[in-house]
Amino acid sequence: MSALLNRETVADRAVVAAATEQAQVEAEEARAPPEKAPSGSNVASAEPKIRVDPKSLGFETTADLEPDEGVIGQTRALEALAFGAGMKGPGYNMLVVGPAGSGRHRAARITLGAVTNTLSAPQDWVYVSSFDSSGGYRALKFPPGRAKSFAEAVARMIDGLEDALPAAFGADDYELRRRTIEEEFRFSREDALEALRHQVEPQNIAVLNTPAGIAVAPILEGKVVSTDVFNSVPESLRKQVESKIAVVEAEIEAILAKAPDAEKARREQLTALNEQIAGRQVSAALEDLNSEFENVSGVASYLKALGRDLIRNGGLFFSEAAKGNESPRVPIETSGDPRFARYRVHLMAASGAKGVAPILQEPNPTYANLFGRIECGGGDDTHEPQFVRIRPGALHRANGGFLLFDARGLLAQPASTDAMLRALSECEIRFDPPVAAQGVSAGEIPDLEPIALDVKIVVFADAAEHRQLVEQHPDLPRLFKVEARFDNTVKRSQETVAAYARLVAGIVTRHALKPVDCGAVATLIDEASRRAGGNGKLALDFGEMADLCREADHWAGRAGRSVTSIADIECALDQREERSADAGQRGVA
Repeated sequence: MSALLNRETVADRAVVAAATEQAQVEAEEARAPPEKAPSGSNVASAEPKIRVDPKSLGFETTADLEPDEGVIGQTRALEALAFGAGMKGPGYNMLVVGPAGSGRHRAARITLGAVTNTLSAPQDWVYVSSFDSSGGYRALKFPPGRAKSFAEAVARMIDGLEDALPAAFGADDYELRRRTIEEEFRFSREDALEALRHQVEPQNIAVLNTPAGIAVAPILEGKVVSTDVFNSVPESLRKQVESKIAVVEAEIEAILAKAPDAEKARREQLTALNEQIAGRQVSAALEDLNSEFENVSGVASYLKALGRDLIRNGGLFFSEAAKGNESPRVPIETSGDPRFARYRVHLMAASGAKGVAPILQEPNPTYANLFGRIECGGGDDTHEPQFVRIRPGALHRANGGFLLFDARGLLAQPASTDAMLRALSECEIRFDPPVAAQGVSAGEIPDLEPIALDVKIVVFADAAEHRQLVEQHPDLPRLFKVEARFDNTVKRSQETVAAYARLVAGIVTRHALKPVDCGAVATLIDEASRRAGGNGKLALDFGEMADLCREADHWAGRAGRSVTSIADIECALDQREERSADAGQRGVA
């Protein structure tokens, strides 16, 4: 930026009263041609310069002023923002068009902040497992601030079962009932074999238990004989015994044929016993949850499905060694174990203690940052991926409030922007990522029930970015019915001069700078007039103003001053000019 041209010393400045200054401003405007040099031009205005008299500002330093974080002028733009923010129904998203540094971001946040105070707190949303063959997730809506407490309550319930279930299955009562079932089926088979053994012994046939299973052998002279001895007996006797052995073997096969059915019945009885014991603990654990959240739609059916799944999969809470003994006693750590991910409540939107509509800005609008992502953990014994956490995106976190973007980010992510526009059009957040999670095929991504979307989008763009957005996304005007256009200059008047001074005070407060005296503030206003090219206007380049204040603060500190003065502002301007000249020379070289 070029230095202030024809800059005069304080002693050389003409001291004018506030009324005289206003008259000169009006005279200058009357003489001004329609268009002058653009902002930032290093060509001085041909018309007479109008300097701000520091005494006319009415303060010694910015410490005497009430800091202002607002904007100067921009009445129509602010009205458009207020209309779009307060308008109900879809389609009234906002395009904020204007040059960088015009205060558009700050103005939008102030306007939106005022509107959020009139809005109801947004609903909370969570994802929970559907516990069905689809492996998908249901979306549950909670009153503001309730979702987090629900998620914490479910986690505490699961942690409680980590101790309660092993204790219940380790009790003497359970052990006695389990052994009764085991012994009943074991004795029924043994009794049948023992009865057969006593039945055939008088016929000189022995039924034996061997390492290879149940065997049948002949008895001679009261002793079981080997095959070689048996083959030495007379053929008529041998054929008679062999015939008897064949009959006994058939009866043994009939007894053993009943074993699968008996084993199935044994397992069914053990399963029923286990579910009865687990059911008592699960029902007790769910009782408080049912009572606390009974008025939340969908929670009762979810807790019922959760209880059934916990009962069926109670063995998850025991160590593998305990399972092998069919007497589970050793609990395992549930937190962090991917096998327990199905019981996690995934917070997607939680309004928290304040309960106000959110205002969020997303600087990098990738699909994951907008719509969230699914994280996979280690697989189980089948080595299949386990979906352990669902992360929310900006659309979830801003739901019920406002979501802000810079057009540059949206232009860099056209596919994600299209997906966001579809979500706005359909009024729902539908998870359909273009790329699957690492190690997971697209067909393995679980279905997530869509979440209702109620958000206002605010996009900041300059004129060129605005044109590019409309070219890339022709549906944009239908969804963004409100345009707020910010100017880069404002008419110079007593009111706008006073507003500039308060904005300088706001910059000082925001950046913790030294107070700026009235002469330095007057110089800043003169510089804004020069950057506007005269015409009785002031440049609305607040970013440049903040930079200049910080640089002048630096030079004031170097000079040992506790207040930033005219000299520090002029030093900052001179240093800028020198740096610009040096850069130009290097470019030419």
